[in-house]
Amino acid sequence: MSSSRTAVPPRQHLTSLMYALPVRRLKEILSHVFPNETLGPVEELKSTQLSRLYSLTMSDDRKLILSFAPSLSVHLLRHEAAILSSEAKLAHFITESDRRLENQGTSSNQDSSIANHGDLSALVPKLLKHSPNNREMAYPYSIFEPTAGVPLSTVAIYLSLPERRLIDKQIGLMARALASFTSPSGGFGAVSRILPDPFVQSASTSTALETRGSKSWSEAFHGLLEGILRDGEDKAVLLPYEVIRANYKRLSHYLDSVLRPSLLVLDIGNDRNVMVERGLDEEGSVATSAEGVRLAGLRSWSQGVFGDPLLADCFDGSNESCLEGWREGGEDIIEDGADAQVRMLLYQCFRAVVSIVTEYYRPQSDSSRRELEGRRKLTTTLAEMEKHGNTISSTLKRTRSSGNNVDGSKKQKTEALR
Repeated sequence: MSSSRTAVPPRQHLTSLMYALPVRRLKEILSHVFPNETLGPVEELKSTQLSRLYSLTMSDDRKLILSFAPSLSVHLLRHEAAILSSEAKLAHFITESDRRLENQGTSSNQDSSIANHGDLSALVPKLLKHSPNNREMAYPYSIFEPTAGVPLSTVAIYLSLPERRLIDKQIGLMARALASFTSPSGGFGAVSRILPDPFVQSASTSTALETRGSKSWSEAFHGLLEGILRDGEDKAVLLPYEVIRANYKRLSHYLDSVLRPSLLVLDIGNDRNVMVERGLDEEGSVATSAEGVRLAGLRSWSQGVFGDPLLADCFDGSNESCLEGWREGGEDIIEDGADAQVRMLLYQCFRAVVSIVTEYYRPQSDSSRRELEGRRKLTTTLAEMEKHGNTISSTLKRTRSSGNNVDGSKKQKTEALR
């Protein structure tokens, strides 16, 4: 049985904007970003994201997005602790990488397929300002130019099958474009650990880069997995912790075949995070054909990781359209393809545990359904792991048995010679 928890509805009564947001201080900050413009209307946006989002309208009708760190009342998982700085670092990293590519051509220390990343920079929101601490305002914050479109979750039921397939294919293309980037330090792990903070001046940045992240993917993934398991234990969530840990210990050596720390976003395929928009037809009306819908980017880029691209949730299940986009995005860079299925089992286990534990940290009205779905996936995945393990055990037993027979035969021959 699950431990008791109470579902809470989404926020309905918002705190007065004048108390929730230091508008006067914000105006001063924006005056340095846009000297010739002034701040106009400010509106809090309803969002499923952890960060608090505000829409800012400048005097020239320019739209901006202010992203505040979650309030202290929001319970974060361990891998979510640095979401605001992680998003800012990743947005800056991709933008600067694109700028260097434009000025210098394809970088020698990146995969050659990075030249085929297309309009990736157009999918990443332009970061205008980021403050990693609470010195300027009550919380750390970022100011972006907004990503176009609406969350896929709000329009998914209205999309035709060809439209949905097109979006899934574009997600696969975006995942492949991201995977063209590798960790600048050569280490594995979350973006927040790998990338230096470009907004904090440090004389030892280059030295620190040399030691950022884990030396192996198995070590980095173990940190992610152990983190979510401890989150579950902290909330007394009923889960087969020892079984999960034993399966990881038994199968973790398959992760050591991943030697290239590629960039991925954990929730790149989440309908609540994917932003889409429809173009206009020749008459200026919203297009209804598949050609009229497009991927506009992600609402949040805070779940970046340098590791095995297969950890991204867009590879959870058999989405042929996503795989088609991945293949078209460049040459296959998945390492040790023969054992990739074993790694996928570990990743499916991780995602299932995340989905279950999240409902205990931030329960909603439909948490029971989400939790049940996560538990079903976890049960199925663990069963597949056991089958794989039994196959290995049987092989080892046969090998040992054969070895014992050979030894016994040799012993008999030796005794006969005597």
